[in-house]
Amino acid sequence: MPSLVSKLTAAPLNPWITGTLHWLLTSSPARLRLPLLIGLHSRLSGKNVEKLIRALKVLWLIGLARDLNVKLNSWALNNWTWKTEKDKWVWNWEVAVVTGGCSGIGKEIVQGLAAKGVKVAVLDIQALPTEFENNSKITFFHCDVTSPSSIAEAAKAVRTTLGEPSILVNNAGVGKPHSILDTTNEWVTKIFQINIISHFWLVKEFLPHMIAKNKGHIIGMASMASFVAPPGIVDYGSTKAAVMAFHEGLGQEIKHIYKTPGVLNTVVHPSWVRTPLVAGYEDHLDKTQGGLMRVDVIGKKIVNQILSCRGGQLIIPSKLRIAAGIRGNPNWLQELIRDMAVGKAGSKFPSVP
Repeated sequence: MPSLVSKLTAAPLNPWITGTLHWLLTSSPARLRLPLLIGLHSRLSGKNVEKLIRALKVLWLIGLARDLNVKLNSWALNNWTWKTEKDKWVWNWEVAVVTGGCSGIGKEIVQGLAAKGVKVAVLDIQALPTEFENNSKITFFHCDVTSPSSIAEAAKAVRTTLGEPSILVNNAGVGKPHSILDTTNEWVTKIFQINIISHFWLVKEFLPHMIAKNKGHIIGMASMASFVAPPGIVDYGSTKAAVMAFHEGLGQEIKHIYKTPGVLNTVVHPSWVRTPLVAGYEDHLDKTQGGLMRVDVIGKKIVNQILSCRGGQLIIPSKLRIAAGIRGNPNWLQELIRDMAVGKAGSKFPSVP
């Protein structure tokens, strides 16, 4: 459940709230309007009451524009269709593949999907968590996503054991802070293989059946670092920008090459999350970035996106959607925003996840 603080923070741009308040103060029946205006005038000057009413109208219009923008985004990212095809999805019959599903966000996704009855194939090099061992909905397949042969072997085993997957969650990812000059060649190869190249290999395994059935959902784990290349994790940010580009191109191919609107496409951009990537920097980020997000929050939002039978771009938390537009600004403003963000975070760690 959203906290009271988050609800209050969101209220000024909620058109239902601001629109209702504006209507009560300007157009509602006199028995409602007059007591409210009398109460306000007892506390504020006449000019300030007028300013308040104008501010409510402006906030109402901004909120309406924001909500309309969200709806249009969803329309565009679902092949220009409003209708969902939920009738095609029977969760007890669906098979999902989740890479890196033994820990962190992946573990939460596995747990959420299994709770809905989905048969989940966990592809990981880590051992399956003990709490999953007796869950008949969860099957473990050892898989090293840096190896195309390991992926091919695991994919074959998934199809033989569970059937053809209709859901693919490319969640596996790594990262650790260091400068470009301190990044070893071996690490660059590893982080790109895990964070983005594996997406190509896994999609090549499972997309053909989705296309044949005109049904499926591919989810890729990107980051807010997709939009800004932060100092200290340039390798990580580069891979996440690549994930975003991958899903943009995937959506275009689904639409124009394969003409299969039933295959859904979602890219996820979480902000700072309490994971091993930020180990040792948790307190610093809590103070400078407004708190770290929990993996269960991210996992639940991704599961809900899958269950909605809609594709999209998930920016978590949603209040950071504004960051997606940073590249539309003039370069001088982009650099000013970046410099301010780094200054806020301090020099010990990058300012964007």
